[in-house]
This record gives sequence, structure tokens and C-alpha cells, in this order.
Amino acid sequence: MSNWPDWFQEALRQRFYQLELASEQQVSCPPEDNNLFTQMDQFKTNQNEDIQHLLSEWEEAIGYQLSQDKQSIYMEGVKDGIRLILPVIQPTNIR
Repeated sequence: MSNWPDWFQEALRQRFYQLELASEQQVSCPPEDNNLFTQMDQFKTNQNEDIQHLLSEWEEAIGYQLSQDKQSIYMEGVKDGIRLILPVIQPTNIR
């Protein structure tokens, strides 16, 4: 995507963020996930401040990495879509 204009890349990034936010708001966590989050919160609460801080940084880093992975998958989907639609919208060469 490096040869695409910056404005186009930014537009795709913003669209990804909109879709990710909408997805997070619509999806309810299954009971197993809620239980896992509760257990993690209890575990963090029982730790000293330094470990709580490290765990919070770890959660933030993991969240950022997951977001980057989702964005990469989204961008690949956009590129696949463009590859599929370009032959349809471009005039064919007659030999």
C-alpha cells in the first residue's frame, strides 16, 4: 500500500477504526470471556502496585497489537476488493 496516496491510506484507517468501534459496541462477551475478565481483575487487584502497573502495560500492548493485526487484515481485504473490482471498471484492451 505504500504507493497509495496518504489521504487514501488515512481514509481506510479511519474506516477501520469506525468498524472496529462499532464491532466492539455490538458484540457482547460470552460468559466465559466475562469470567476471564473478572478473574484477571481479581488477580490484578491482589498484586502490588508495580505488578499492577506492569499488567496494565501488558494489556495495553496486547490490545495495541490486536488492533494492528485487525487493521492489517482489514487492509488486505480492501486490497483484495480493489484487485477484484479494477478489471470490472477498467476498459478492456482490444487486440
